[in-house]
Amino acid sequence: MCNPKSLKNVLSLAAALCTVATVSAIRADITNGFSTVSNWQLNGSKNASNGAVIVPPSIADGDLTLTTAAKGESNSAWYTTPQNIANSWSASFTWQSSSDSSPSPANGFLFAVQGSGTSALGVGGGGSGLGYENPAASGGTFTAVTPSVAIGFNVYNAPSTVSVGINGGFVSQQILGYASTLNLMTDTNPINFSVNYYAPTGVLNVSAVDSTNSAHSLNYTYYGAPNATHDLLAPQPLNVGTVVGNTGYVGFTGSTGGVFMQQDLTNFNFTSNTGASQPPGYAPPPAAYVTVSRSPVALTAASFNTDVVVENTASLTEGTAVPANVATPLDKTYGLYESGLSVTTSSGGSFAVPDGLPTSHQFLSQADNVTTFQFQHYTNTNNALRLTSSSVGDITSGTMTLANPSAFGTLAILANSTNASGNSGTLTLNFANGQTVTTDYAAPDWYTTSSTGRTPDGNVFGVALKGMGRIDLANATYDSKNINPQLFETVLNLSDLVTSTGQTVNVTGDVLNSMTFDINPTALTTLIYGVSGSAVPEPASLVLLACGAIGLLLIPSRMVRKSRRFF
Repeated sequence: MCNPKSLKNVLSLAAALCTVATVSAIRADITNGFSTVSNWQLNGSKNASNGAVIVPPSIADGDLTLTTAAKGESNSAWYTTPQNIANSWSASFTWQSSSDSSPSPANGFLFAVQGSGTSALGVGGGGSGLGYENPAASGGTFTAVTPSVAIGFNVYNAPSTVSVGINGGFVSQQILGYASTLNLMTDTNPINFSVNYYAPTGVLNVSAVDSTNSAHSLNYTYYGAPNATHDLLAPQPLNVGTVVGNTGYVGFTGSTGGVFMQQDLTNFNFTSNTGASQPPGYAPPPAAYVTVSRSPVALTAASFNTDVVVENTASLTEGTAVPANVATPLDKTYGLYESGLSVTTSSGGSFAVPDGLPTSHQFLSQADNVTTFQFQHYTNTNNALRLTSSSVGDITSGTMTLANPSAFGTLAILANSTNASGNSGTLTLNFANGQTVTTDYAAPDWYTTSSTGRTPDGNVFGVALKGMGRIDLANATYDSKNINPQLFETVLNLSDLVTSTGQTVNVTGDVLNSMTFDINPTALTTLIYGVSGSAVPEPASLVLLACGAIGLLLIPSRMVRKSRRFF
């Protein structure tokens, strides 16, 4: 006769074993993932005219062909066994593009973790949607891939554009071609990718290296969503568990557009619960140095070579070109203008141009709320260092000289670019002791959706001023689009500055003489408007402070006791 207590124990053990088996099935780490076709569900977008799938992805001999030499594909491939994704995890795979069409291959791919199901596919965003995004999702069989977290590359017309997606929309798209030695648009060798999520720090990292030439590589870290208050404050860490859930499906999305590319993936591996906390070379979120107050640094007049601002006292007539002695273009057409500007109409009336740069020439940066920037005068005065590509002048480098050389703890650079696909240029700090240190600064395009981030050397940047408008100097017409145009602030932490060679230096005690800027190499023009900084005391001042402290310590005790009588 069965003992009820024994039966209860057996049932409890069986339940425990079933639980273990279920968990094991969920977190079954993936090795050589494309070796078994039945482990994957493959989805392709349909032709709008006849409803037929254009060209679905396929798996053969351990190779996933994600997209082919056909236009208009939006495809996805999902491993059918859910994985644990809330804790740290790692994915690796080899990607290779082969046949493509002119003028450049299109579009690219994403690695994603998602909780929608194995039929998830994004269509409606064209080739740039990468089979993930659907800006006009309206139900039906396919919508944007959500809930999800994704990271990958759109290679069309850009060497390496890394895209981060959350819930079927791109939250960050950074052009890395100018900083990377790996060009995904032209490199047809097998490329080894690694994607890692670090749960303790909320960081997502992707790295890649050419399997036949290790000198060609790239690395990008996504630190999370921008701070809701100010761009340069610590971002909100990415929590995959909150966005997607504890478990989810892992796999790939990809697309072609008006032009195409065949994309093949091999050697897919996925490991969950790695326990890793941060990537190598991890740069923590912006620390206290960002919130240090910074004041304008006085620069010599020779530091500026162009007047790009129309002063509000200028006499302008609609449809008539702005005189060259009033202002010259930032790019080929547009300039900035001072608040309070008015323009005479062709009928003899006038209208006030809204927005504009501050009449005080100063403003508090919106990126951190602690940095004050100073514009040079707007009237018949050069007020920007303008660097140009060969098509508009070929002045690719320029130096700003301090009127009063000083030592600083932090520096903030105010800059932007026109017609730019990348974000950064190089900057060399020239010190009084003869030392030079080269790092980088951000100068994104002035009309952009990118608001915050880090340069390749890890310097944080954000929007210092936005929506101030621009004016067409050919016909005196005003133009503005909500947040645009934008000016960007880059903060350099001189106590822990990463150089272009990867070294970290502390130059807070060194007197700075000048700064040499190189153009953002992806831009038509790059403009630097000013520099602010937090000064550190000169050595002599420190000595006096130390002597004063020692003097206080040497005051005879009887004098101290005597002084107490007055309290």
